[in-house]
Amino acid sequence: MGCRDVLARTSVKEVMRPCFPFVSSRDLVTHARALMRSNGLRTLPVVDGGRLEGILTSREIMRLTSTRSNLLVRGIMLPIQFMATSVDSLLDLSREMIRVEASDVPVVQNRVDRTLIEMVGFGDILRKLRGPVRLTLPGREIMTRNVITCTPEDEIPVVWDAMENTTCSGLPVVRFNKRKHRRDVTGMITRSDIIRSGVTRLEEESDKGRFRSPPRVKSLMRTPAITATPDMFVSEAIEAMLDRDIDRLPVLSRNGLIGIVSRSDVIRVVCGE
Repeated sequence: MGCRDVLARTSVKEVMRPCFPFVSSRDLVTHARALMRSNGLRTLPVVDGGRLEGILTSREIMRLTSTRSNLLVRGIMLPIQFMATSVDSLLDLSREMIRVEASDVPVVQNRVDRTLIEMVGFGDILRKLRGPVRLTLPGREIMTRNVITCTPEDEIPVVWDAMENTTCSGLPVVRFNKRKHRRDVTGMITRSDIIRSGVTRLEEESDKGRFRSPPRVKSLMRTPAITATPDMFVSEAIEAMLDRDIDRLPVLSRNGLIGIVSRSDVIRVVCGE
């Protein structure tokens, strides 16, 4: 049985997990910000009376300044773009997650009453693929080749803007090796790293709208980066991402950085997208 068959025969109920912390539409945004920071979350369900009413993402949080600290969640939450039920197949769910670029999805009792019961994400789907079938496709066949990168000296607001403009949730941190004429990966920086750092107000807390002393990537990046080779099997990439709890692996050859493999890349190829 292939990986696609595994997903087609598995329901969301078999892999869903207890819900993230969630917020009410009447909560202060500062409360939501604190939850995201302490848990390293990028998404929070907005729930009123047990009913899913919307989604709050790190994008909305990061655009705020402390001058709006009394703002309520309902003022910035997003409408529900996509939700799953426990009886949906993982294959259908995976394809829809790829389509809407969602890494985590709320699971509701049904789509009419929208009672929130659990959450499901790419990690839960990959854990289902761990073991049943060995994916021997090499990483170079599924990797993204045009990699958006940053340097240790880049300012965090600039990096955040790059993530926003490209929908990338993490970037390899590189230095150019002049002797070998290649880009060497020195670390990684992700949305979660930025959120956990407490640098959640990327707009200046002054009338000028700029940081007085912008934090730089080198102060937040994680080193060393966990990487892959072009010949690493997709199954091995899945193991590395799950074992290290990371979402992506820079792909390195003797010529330096040549690509990146993400959880969504793996899900996409398994689904035949």
